[in-house]
This record gives sequence, C-alpha cells and structure tokens, in this order.
Amino acid sequence: MLAVHEENIYRIVDSQTQAKYKDAFRILFCGDLILLEDQVKRAFDGKDYNFNDMFDFTRKYISAADFSIGVFEGPLGGDKQLYSNSNYGDGKRLRLNFPDEFADAIKDAGFALVTTANNHVLDCGLDGALRTIEVLNQKQIDFIGSYANAEDKLNSRVKLIEKNGLKLAILAYTYGATGYKVERLLSDDLAHVTSMIVRRDIPEFENVLESVKKDFALAKSHKPDLIIVLPHWGTQFVDEPNDNQKFWRDTFISLGADIILGDHTHSVQPAKIETIDGRKTFTLYCPGNYCNVYREHDGDASLMTEVYIDRETKKILGGSIIPMWTRSTLEGNYRPLPIYEILTNDKLRREISTFELERISYVLKHITRVALGTELNETLIQERYFFDAKGFQRVNVAPLTIDDELAKGKFFTAIQAAQDVCFVGDSITHGTKNGGVPWYEPIAPFINGKIFNASFGGATIKRMITEKFLSKIVAAPADLFVVAIGTNDVRYRKPDICAMTSEEYIACMKILRDEILKNNPAAKFVFIAPWTSTDGDKISALKYRPKIKMNNEYSAALKSWCEAQDDVFIDANDYIKTRLNKFLHSDYLTDYIHPNANAGVILYSKAVLSS
Repeated sequence: MLAVHEENIYRIVDSQTQAKYKDAFRILFCGDLILLEDQVKRAFDGKDYNFNDMFDFTRKYISAADFSIGVFEGPLGGDKQLYSNSNYGDGKRLRLNFPDEFADAIKDAGFALVTTANNHVLDCGLDGALRTIEVLNQKQIDFIGSYANAEDKLNSRVKLIEKNGLKLAILAYTYGATGYKVERLLSDDLAHVTSMIVRRDIPEFENVLESVKKDFALAKSHKPDLIIVLPHWGTQFVDEPNDNQKFWRDTFISLGADIILGDHTHSVQPAKIETIDGRKTFTLYCPGNYCNVYREHDGDASLMTEVYIDRETKKILGGSIIPMWTRSTLEGNYRPLPIYEILTNDKLRREISTFELERISYVLKHITRVALGTELNETLIQERYFFDAKGFQRVNVAPLTIDDELAKGKFFTAIQAAQDVCFVGDSITHGTKNGGVPWYEPIAPFINGKIFNASFGGATIKRMITEKFLSKIVAAPADLFVVAIGTNDVRYRKPDICAMTSEEYIACMKILRDEILKNNPAAKFVFIAPWTSTDGDKISALKYRPKIKMNNEYSAALKSWCEAQDDVFIDANDYIKTRLNKFLHSDYLTDYIHPNANAGVILYSKAVLSS
C-alpha cells in the first residue's frame, strides 16, 4: 500500500493470518475469579446462591475456546464459616470464602481448568483449603495449585493436559498466602498446600528456586508440546510488572516456559509475544480481575486473553485481548461486559447510559494502552484486538453486500473494469482520525488487483501538486485513480496551500490528472466531490452556510469538468447528509467530518456506490 504518512496506520491482520487464528488451538485466560462481600450477597435470593449472571456476556467466549483457564482466588470453606466479609476500601479485614455454587457457575461457563495457587488459599485455614480440593473434585472441575498432602503435590504439581492433539504441561505458583510468613508456608505441615515463588532478598529464595527448577525438569520429562505457567504475583493496583515479576518471568522462560499467564494485581498489565532463543513465547503479566466491585485504581477494567497455537507445528501463532468493563445494576450481580458487546449488542445499547459510555471509553483506552502499548478508542472497536511480536494488528472492516442496484452504479462498474486502483485523497482516505481505516475499505475486497493509497492528513489539491506528494501519486502503477480531494481547500482558506476559487481548484485538478497521464496514458479516473463537514466544524475558517455554498461550487465545477472529458463524477454528500440528518452523528463520525472505523466508513462507501 502506498501511503505518504503512515504514523496513524496500524498493521492489518491479513486474511491468511486471520484464517490461521480461526483454525488454531485457542487457549483463553481470564483473571481472578474472586467474590467480595457484595458479590456473594447479590447472588443470594433468600434461599440459594446463583452466580450464573456473572457470565452472561462472556460465556460464549469461554466455552468456545479449546482450553479455558480461570483463577479460583479463594476457598470453598463451607457455610459453617462466614462467606466473604469485606469489599475493597471498607476498612474491614479481607477474608474470602465462596459458596459452593460459585464453582458450579464457573464449570457451567466452560472453564476447563482453574488455578488455586493464590494468596487467599488459606483464608479459611488448612481445613478450608482441603475442603476446596474436595469440592472441586466432587464437581469434576480440574485444577492445579493446591494439594491435599505431600504425596498429592509430588504427583500433581505438574498438570498434564492432552486436548485435540496438543499436549500441555501446566505449573502454578503464588508469591505467598495472606497472614502467613514464607517460612511458615514452607514448613513441613504446610509445604504441600501450594507452590511458591518468592523474592530474591529472603533466605528461602535459593530453596524455592531449586524447587521450581525441579518442577520444570519434571514437566519437560513428559515431552509436552508447550509448558504453561500460571503465577500469582505482582503489586496490587499497579499497571506495570514489578522487578520480582520480571525476574520470575525471565526465569520461567529460561527453564522452558512457552506461555505465562499471570494474575493477582487486580489491574491490567502488559501482554507480549517475543522470540527468545529462537522460541516464540507469550506473556500476560495480569488481565485484571475477572469481575471487580470497585472502580478505584481502574478496577472496573479487565480483559480476557486468547493464545493461538498452530495445530500442526504446536507453535504460538499470535494472541488477542478482549477488553471488558465491569457493571452492576441495582438488581443482579456485578458482571464483566466485553466492550465490543456494549457497543454492538442491541440489548446492552438500550441499557448503557451515555454517562457510563464516558467511563467505558476511558476503560478501553486504558486497557489497550497498558496491555498492547497502543491506545485505542471506540472509533476502532473490534471484538478481539489481535497482536503478535510486533504489536497490535487491526482487522479489516467487513465488506459491503453488493446488491444488483449497487452493482450497476458508476463507481462499482469502474472498479470492476479496473485491475489496480489508486485512491488519492486527504485524511478521510488516509484514515488519519480512525486508526488508519480509509473510507473505501468496505469496498476493497471487490477490487481485482492491488490497492494503492496515496493520501495524507490535511491534504489540499494545491499541496498535492506543489509539494513532494505528486511524484508519489504519479508513481502508483494503477489503471484507475479515485480522487477525493478539495474538502480542505474549502475549509482552510489559506492561499499558499489552498485552491481559493473553483476555477483554481479545477486548474490544479487538471495538473494532477495530466501528470498521471504522462506516466500512465491509459489511466482512467473517478473524481469524488469534496466531502462536506457538519455544522460545528472546528477547523473550517468559514461558517457553515458559506462553507456549504463554496463546497457546492467546487463540486459543480468538478462535475462539469468531468463530463467534458468523460471521467466518472461522484457526489456522495447528499446520501451522507440524509443519513446524518436522521441518526446520531456519533454513530458514524469521530468528529465533524471523519468517518469512524465501522459504521462511518460503511456509510461513506455506500454513499459513493449509491451516487
């Protein structure tokens, strides 16, 4: 793709890679499945506990994966002890205990495995930890991270999973347990309860490190395709991994870990894919809690992650995150809502307030900035945000459905007759304001050959022919040039860079056309009338009515010029304005002119095809 400015263009997941991701063995992981006091009490109807609504909008993702992993952060201590008796920030000492029905909801949601290695494993004492093991076994919920006795730990500390042709070895660790010193947890009567990773500055470190090395040696002896580590680690409410996380992450990888899926910080932390010593590795330091009851420290922001494994080579292909926001109505429990579902699901769109949407927008930016290193907003909403070793990859907008009427239109006929097409334009063609999605992307699949994008943000026709951009446009080896330029000439009103009259506009357009024909005498052209912006355009030097009047003058002049030389002329503005007059601008535009990366570019594409 030829583009003059690329700083706003994100890499695209090509169709071949998307197909590989779709066919891959998919591992899904979410953060701490924790119940604070309000979550327990909201699930009680006076007789029974029911936590199923916590998974209303995530169940389809969890159950669809080949292997879904959760973090069971708390004991099933039974109803003889009080259930979780604190919420964050209420001043009470946090002690967790979950009703057994929570385990049922987790199983019904589709989790294949949970890790019980966490700092709340002994909140109900040793008896509570043992009862948790007993209940999970009774309910046939597979787990790793806590053990009934020394023999159980010796035999079960490496979990072997064979699923759909893939052999996984899984290890789980926690940094400690609340209320217990490390030396106590490593003493004879408690050493079997869980597996530890500790700081390097404490006396027990060397023994713990040696124990971890033995775990990996045992895991590798089973010759698994991949080794997965589930560490409970980090500093609470911090977005970046601490030195201890980084140390243990590097240690795990040096010992042979392929996938590290961490938790505990109750905050979103980075995800990354790296090639280390010729081996591709996947690390997620923390996805945040599965579902939080508080907003402080961005606790309502979380994600699920997916790791894609090639079924043939057994190697990591890539990954994705599914950003979520936690919400509760006055009736019902807290539940995480995938942000894509919020913005596209009709039921949720009728529930979510515009006030809440401001928070959701912030949460999406926060999650993508922290996890992917790329801040994204709802103008580029995707169900999954894919990434590989080079970072975020966006998906193409879905192609339009071309009915018989659209197929007969001037524009569709022109692109079907062409082989390679070059789109020339300004920020709307460049996708400057929506993450790099050009207005024509929903039409792109119907172009026979290559697509060249010769555009830049802030373009005017005068800049096109007087600055360095002309040579790049002329060099595009296309047989059809689609030119949509002139909007900024009308809006900016700067003589040094703008065509100030319709006559000068056409004169400049003629130079552009002639230069292209010098290099490519057989080239064909489609000229699109300058896009109009709405009232309230903050950039325009003209008020709304004079701006529209001048835009119409430029469009009329362009139409007459195209007719004189038998070029295709398109004016999409009436179609766009009709839609915007009836529906919310925010559903289509990022501001006063730029289409968003979904409904907006679809609207602009339909407008061009229909005009």
